[in-house]
Amino acid sequence: MTESDALRQEIYRLAAAAEADSETTSNLKALAVQLWANFDEFTVEDLEDILRDEWRTRGLPFNDNADI
Repeated sequence: MTESDALRQEIYRLAAAAEADSETTSNLKALAVQLWANFDEFTVEDLEDILRDEWRTRGLPFNDNADI
């Protein structure tokens, strides 16, 4: 499994958790920083973009301007 595959699986898991409790998983910047700790091949900005796309596809709310 590549790092990219592992990243996709983790983002899918986070998105599923957000569907269950969107209030605690709406801060995309914080999620991106957490993912970056494990997937440092990507930038925080790249991870935030991927998360935002996944959240939009699921119709979930997100906070782009939250503090880290």
